Amino acid sequence: MTIEAKRLFDIVRSLPDEDVHVTMQENNSMLIESGTAKFRLLGLPAEDYPTLPAVTATESYTVPLEEMKTMVAKVKFAITHEETRFQLNGALLKVMPSKMEMVATDGHRMALINFPQGNGKKKGHELTILIPRKALEEILRLEPGEDGNVQFGVSENHLFFDAGDRRLLARMIDVNFPNYMEVIARDNDRHVMVDRERLLSTIRRISLVANERTRAVRFDFAPGKLTVSSTNPELGDARETVPIDYAGNPFFVGLNAAYVTDFLSAVDTPSVALDLKDENSQCIGKPSVTNEELPYEYTYVVMPMRLA
Repeated sequence: MTIEAKRLFDIVRSLPDEDVHVTMQENNSMLIESGTAKFRLLGLPAEDYPTLPAVTATESYTVPLEEMKTMVAKVKFAITHEETRFQLNGALLKVMPSKMEMVATDGHRMALINFPQGNGKKKGHELTILIPRKALEEILRLEPGEDGNVQFGVSENHLFFDAGDRRLLARMIDVNFPNYMEVIARDNDRHVMVDRERLLSTIRRISLVANERTRAVRFDFAPGKLTVSSTNPELGDARETVPIDYAGNPFFVGLNAAYVTDFLSAVDTPSVALDLKDENSQCIGKPSVTNEELPYEYTYVVMPMRLA
């Protein structure tokens, strides 16, 4: 029979810590008993359930599941929430002989990660797929099998991900993803090093008085210190100073506080590197470590904001 999944889940989760007895009854109904609790759920004929597409993969790829989860976690938050922008409603995954990379953007910021060692064991040609947001969330819930890997690929107009005993199927997003490499500035000559936790907590405090719609916060860089400030005509203002490793000329930039905190929350290293140029240029953030210390390369781009 076909039963409403969420209702069944909520019922079973609410039952006492005893055995649960399930009985199929006439007219596609289900009796659920545990202790003195009894539920009868009305269902539909099994024939009404949609047929699952068969997977006939002509090419497949195998990588460690934790590697795939790391990529998803580092970029998923940068996907747009605007449903009409179909080309940005997922993360782009590219498998190449030398590396595997994933990127997501909403037009205001971008997150890019790649594993340069080329751990993907693949058959056939290079792969470029756009994975929908919902599928990315489900990938994070997959459990590894004995080999710890996930096998994935394309089957007609579906994507599939096999891990352990579970298969995840997702419909492909057949649109052109923007040329993301063009938005990474190559001439940002002001390099800043800062403690990640200290900056994260500072931005969270200062943004409490920021405009709730724009989330704009001002960053004033000077030799040895960064002043984070926000002014709101309706609430007031706030400022806080953070020590940084920077010896250049003073300058400032306006950035969306939520975009910066997303990046700082995703990074695992004690400090981060920020590459900037001026108030009209993007900010590029990276973990402050050498390639030998992390198995991947991670780049985050935030576009500047005009401050009132």
